[in-house]
Amino acid sequence: MVRTTGMLVAAMAALAALPASAAGLTTVQIASASASVSYISPYIALAKGYYKDAGLDVSIANFQSGSKAVEAMMGGSVDAIAGAYSNGILMAAKGQKVETFVNFLRCPGYVLAVGKGHDAVKGVADLKGMTIGVTAPGSSTHQALSYLFVKAGLKGDDFIPVGIGNTAGAVAAVQYGKVDAMLGVDPTVTILERAGNARTIVDLRSVDSSRAAVGGAYPEGSLLARTDYVTKHPAVIQGLTDAVVRANQWIAKSTPAEIVAALPPEIVGTDTALFADNIAKMKTCYSPDGVLPVDGPKTVLEILKTSDPTLGSNPIDLAATFTNAFTDKSPKG
Repeated sequence: MVRTTGMLVAAMAALAALPASAAGLTTVQIASASASVSYISPYIALAKGYYKDAGLDVSIANFQSGSKAVEAMMGGSVDAIAGAYSNGILMAAKGQKVETFVNFLRCPGYVLAVGKGHDAVKGVADLKGMTIGVTAPGSSTHQALSYLFVKAGLKGDDFIPVGIGNTAGAVAAVQYGKVDAMLGVDPTVTILERAGNARTIVDLRSVDSSRAAVGGAYPEGSLLARTDYVTKHPAVIQGLTDAVVRANQWIAKSTPAEIVAALPPEIVGTDTALFADNIAKMKTCYSPDGVLPVDGPKTVLEILKTSDPTLGSNPIDLAATFTNAFTDKSPKG
């Protein structure tokens, strides 16, 4: 995603201005890479009071960027992040120890859509040589797009990537033909489809369609922390895990309208019906137990290697990038 220094400063200021923890609760600060439909689980846990039930006084600051959230965590400004599982692999490649301890989004929710006027495009192979919008060059959407091209028998760079973000600018880029297609997330894709300005080619908004597209589990949104923090604060990590698993269990049995009503307005926006529709399309992606699929790390590494072949030059201990020890202890049902 597009990032600015101002966003980071604002997020850090928000964390610094938070009041002291309530008596008897342990203060925990989380940096979130996004406040989108894909990342509602940590926010639901906050809104429903599940963190407090676990003895934690949690605050979440939206950094609007996975890399900036990781930067804050590695610098000690926050305790954990809500971000993509892939961050753990990328940090391992740099010799840094970070691990996912609860996976709340078990498919990425990405959609590859082609703009109007490209009726001949039926699949990924037909997009060869075209200009395709991604949230930002080098972003997770860019990485996923490269992998989809390879899976279609093309080269990972057989397209022209253009950073278009995932807001009004992305809608305009597709609508006015600045790009031929885009790989993004909702609500952008749904807005374009409703207006007849885009057509879906590949949909990763469900577990089954995601597995079919990439050939394996593709875990995304997770809570991650430095391995030394996980080791030193197991009770905190267990509390965070229990709260997020509980949130996803509530999401599973609630209607999209009920979920929207539980979220703060700054996350949902003004079009509540659109946000509810986005949740409905993503419903199977929200993990019911927070367990990271054991075949997921290998798939994610292969996706990352498509964009950065150097990741394969040195062995990465994938088992050290996640743990299911805490989800295994979380209450079920």
